[in-house]
Amino acid sequence: MSDNDDRAEDKQGTPPLPAFPGAPAQPDAPDAQQVPTAPETPKAPDVPQAPSAPVAPPQAPAAPPQAPSAPPQAPSAPSQASSAPQAPQQPPYAGGQYVPPSAPPQAPGAPQYGAPQNGAPQSGAPQYGAPQYGGQPTPSYAAPKGPKRKLGTGALIGIVGGSILVVVLLVVGVVFGISRIGGMSGGGGGGGGEAPKSEASSPSDAVTDYLTAIADGDAKTALGYLSSPPSDSTLLTDEALAASAELAPITEIDVPETKGDSGSADVTATYMLNGEPITTTFSTSDYDDDGKWEISGGTGSIYTEPFDGLGLTINGQEVDAESVEVFPGTYELATSLKNFTLSGPTTVTITEPYESADTSQIKPALTEEALQQFRGLVRAAVDACIASTTLAAGCGIDLPATISDGTQLADGTITRSLSADANATLDSLEATPSYDNPTLVEGEYIGSPSVEADCTKDGATGRCSIYFAPALGTPSVDMASDNPVVNWD
Repeated sequence: MSDNDDRAEDKQGTPPLPAFPGAPAQPDAPDAQQVPTAPETPKAPDVPQAPSAPVAPPQAPAAPPQAPSAPPQAPSAPSQASSAPQAPQQPPYAGGQYVPPSAPPQAPGAPQYGAPQNGAPQSGAPQYGAPQYGGQPTPSYAAPKGPKRKLGTGALIGIVGGSILVVVLLVVGVVFGISRIGGMSGGGGGGGGEAPKSEASSPSDAVTDYLTAIADGDAKTALGYLSSPPSDSTLLTDEALAASAELAPITEIDVPETKGDSGSADVTATYMLNGEPITTTFSTSDYDDDGKWEISGGTGSIYTEPFDGLGLTINGQEVDAESVEVFPGTYELATSLKNFTLSGPTTVTITEPYESADTSQIKPALTEEALQQFRGLVRAAVDACIASTTLAAGCGIDLPATISDGTQLADGTITRSLSADANATLDSLEATPSYDNPTLVEGEYIGSPSVEADCTKDGATGRCSIYFAPALGTPSVDMASDNPVVNWD
């Protein structure tokens, strides 16, 4: 069914309910040509008991109201013929006055009962919100004051919910304020809370205090001298600085007095790094003119993407990023995977702001034990393929049933063998981690086996030697797997 069908049913379906449920249907119009005799006065229904709120009704008027010039119209069907109407659970109000249901017509001047009818009332005829009865005086009631409306469930829930929300917001605000104060006043570790801002009153003081904090292994204090601390703080920690100091400590810091008259100044500093003299220049600034000098930059970086997946650690801390920021100092790279190690110069040094360490000579490699495991896996796979007598042997040395010159080979009669050079290559097989996936280790070229088979050509059958048989493929093994398997390319 479409959306249009839904709308069509809404327009042509059940007509809307009356505006006032429970009210009697509209009376039928009288026949204009008939002149009815005086209507028979029906027995007046019992007047429902008035609610406790209204006052007692006043005395009925001395004289009954004049009969209307036109007889009242009999309702088509009263809601209940003879039984007394039941008292409503809550008295209805019309315009703030009490209106008992199914009440007899009121005396002149009394308010009308029931729901108001659309349009102007008929001249001289009473309005019917409930059946009316002629000749029965109706007591009028003084308009009672409406009872105080109680708050609905929704309103109560809204008030309670709003109060709870205010309390929660106040608690969150207090906790946030406390945490901010605690974070600013906390120290140590280099990882928690904000770094204290620089209190250096000169460019040279900023550089001296920065290098001193690094030498002391106080990462948080060192970060406070940087105008814009790096967002990556993986290695900007006390632990990383302590490991750096063990590899190559910073000593004999010397920073000549430098004044900054224009809000910025370059400061040249010298120090000893593991006994080697280092000279470097730092850019400092006080652009907000608050008398506190800060260092622009001040850190270097180490590019780590080539070691992705190897469980790289730098100064003993795990690193999972393409690049990390570091303080000036010395850093050692290693891997946490049991089958791997790093070869080449595995320590790098940062001495200049914005410097990127050279890691191009550091290569992932198998441990000696893992290398022997790799060679053993490849040797076992090759031996199984060479021993196969079927056309499909695996290891990249499968044969077709018909070779290029039309010779047909008999499956199950194949013999293969490796040369001495190929066997020597297998025994000393080199293993190279893939550049894109360093845990996937690849072997080198091994060579082609010698192949013989029963064959048929031009109606002649015999034993054939196959020249230029397929060579063994390139073996590769995921050496980070718990169950490594040799694959062939």
